[in-house]
Amino acid sequence: MVSLQGELSTFGFADLLQWMELNRRSGHLTLVRGGDRRVIEWKDGEIAYVSGSLPRDRLAAFLHREKVLSAATLHTLLARNFTTDTNLTRLILDGGHDTVAQFSRRVEELARRLLFEIFEWPDGRFEYDPESRVERILRIRLKLPAQALAFQAVKALDEAQRVPKNRQVGASESTGGAPDGDPLFWDLLERAGLSLDPKEGRRRQWELREFTRRLRHRLTTFNMLRPVHEDTASLLRKLGTRDRLEPAAVVPIAAIDPSLTLDLLVLANSLVVERRNSVLTASDALDRLGPAATAALVERLSAPDFPPLPAGDAGENAIRRASLAAAIAARRLAGKFGVAPDRAYALGLLHAISYADLIAVSGEMEVSPGPFRSALLEAHRLLVGRLRAQAWSLPADLEAVLSDPESDSSAVALVHAARATLPDCALGPVPAATSSNRASRAAAAELNRLFAALGLPPAGGKAPPAHVN
Repeated sequence: MVSLQGELSTFGFADLLQWMELNRRSGHLTLVRGGDRRVIEWKDGEIAYVSGSLPRDRLAAFLHREKVLSAATLHTLLARNFTTDTNLTRLILDGGHDTVAQFSRRVEELARRLLFEIFEWPDGRFEYDPESRVERILRIRLKLPAQALAFQAVKALDEAQRVPKNRQVGASESTGGAPDGDPLFWDLLERAGLSLDPKEGRRRQWELREFTRRLRHRLTTFNMLRPVHEDTASLLRKLGTRDRLEPAAVVPIAAIDPSLTLDLLVLANSLVVERRNSVLTASDALDRLGPAATAALVERLSAPDFPPLPAGDAGENAIRRASLAAAIAARRLAGKFGVAPDRAYALGLLHAISYADLIAVSGEMEVSPGPFRSALLEAHRLLVGRLRAQAWSLPADLEAVLSDPESDSSAVALVHAARATLPDCALGPVPAATSSNRASRAAAAELNRLFAALGLPPAGGKAPPAHVN
């Protein structure tokens, strides 16, 4: 099994396609340029499928744009696609929504565009994974004649020569990952206030490199919807037993679980191309999804084969505690910042979602708790927030909260103030408090009733912050 990776400036795309075809390769060929990622699936030297990461390039968005399937149907299918190993193509065909012949022609149109656009990339990276399983479902015929490849290669070269030579592609733009390891390592030591002996320094450098590698892989591969908390799954299971599920019944459950709210937004915004059309609140997401897709999502999130987050998961409980504290404080402060109360609540509830990816990777690696781990998470948090917000088509104000603490937007200022209201619940560095002790005590009183019901440690108002370490 031969894997292959490199730069398109060294091994051209036309040569890469011909090498895959002539050697009858199978597996995934991934090409990345900035935030644009294309995956070409191969089976015995033939292209079986092509997909893109940008919202306009996704199959569901394409089918919606071409009016092949309705939004309601696509959302219902995606609820299952995002929570199982079954791909969208299989769900469409098995559900009788299209024939193999017709659907093959539609997918070929999208695949051809995605392929020919790559020829125009002046730079980029590629990686071939021969171990990725590929299921050939469609009959798409994308063998490109050698003359066409040569023509496109010349065109790509011509386009590349027109790009200003002084243009530099930054590390995060070219890889979609974290900054270079060595400068970041010294920054982490400074953040953590650590002075390490050579042996410990080498170990920590390895942890940084491995953490960055795993995080990049996690962010550039599809992840299913987030599991919800055990109590949430139980409540959803009860809803699922009703003869008719009203989407509005999910709103109060989503209000106490950031994972469920995020899942609703990911599904509701899955067909969005222009993010000005993205929704932020659970209520708006449910209105967009409608009864059928909501019922499908409720069924899947509470299904036995989609296990919930265990009640004793310390990291997830810390995220939930911080999220609920910021949500309740933000709703109380909404008028002061000119933000609608339900939108303020959603911004607070979702402000800490980046930590889920970071804690998961550090947990896989068993990075020891302490200042270095805290610094490691904080150094990557904003990048993760930006990439996730863009991949999930989340609204711009939420992206600013997740990735731009220096923004002058009212959303960012609101969340800063909300986190400072109850600093003992917050994750990461906390801004200077701007609220009164009276406001903190009032927010803590409301919050603690909820915490008691959920089995979370109480909020103490103006106490020292608790960091994820």
